[in-house]
Amino acid sequence: MKNILYIALFSSLLIFSSCKDEEVPATMAMNITIEHVLDGQALELNGKSFTLPSGEDFTPKKFKYYISNVVLTNSKTGETYTEMDSYHLISEDGNKNINLGMIPSSNYDQLTFSIGVDEVANGKIDQTGDLDPNSDMAWNWNTGYKFLVLEGEFTNASSGDRQGLIMHIGTNDNFKTLSQPLSGVKAGMTTSINLTSNLDELFLDPNTLEISELESTTIMFGEVAAQVAENYSNGFFTVK
Repeated sequence: MKNILYIALFSSLLIFSSCKDEEVPATMAMNITIEHVLDGQALELNGKSFTLPSGEDFTPKKFKYYISNVVLTNSKTGETYTEMDSYHLISEDGNKNINLGMIPSSNYDQLTFSIGVDEVANGKIDQTGDLDPNSDMAWNWNTGYKFLVLEGEFTNASSGDRQGLIMHIGTNDNFKTLSQPLSGVKAGMTTSINLTSNLDELFLDPNTLEISELESTTIMFGEVAAQVAENYSNGFFTVK
């Protein structure tokens, strides 16, 4: 009888120990890293030439944009994590990392974020951090921010001349939100999400743009700016 009791007690202890080993921490560390590519190569500024999807030779000199309103979702449980004060200025020659810190543990399978600055923040100029108006991303003649900036030089396909390209996309209509599926995120485990930003897509789907044929190579407002914004909401980002 005693042996039976000892066996039962020992089995209970093993089960209890096993359950303790499987306990998931309440929080987990989450980080997002971003890589920029163009023409199938890692982006470089001020020197290297790349071929645009149109075949035009292009030398990028500046590339930066805002990622904002980061949300992680577990679609199976409905759990979400929404980053507070979520505004991140990403640039090729600067920050390409979003450190979310310690967040509630979950098997997140979807990442949602926006390109640009939402309407509320876009209407203010008394802000700090990545939204500091001195960041080179605030319009110097109006309230609001440039959501995406790409500058460089290209060879005009018709004349062969070198010309400047200035792409400054802003305004509330061009604020875009997109979602990416995630895999391999385990509750309680430190996770790094690797995003790739493909600049080719700025000139592709769904709008094909050949800059030599544009009426102006200074793109800020109007139809062409709206086409660029539509492009960066489709295929511009992928999760590696």
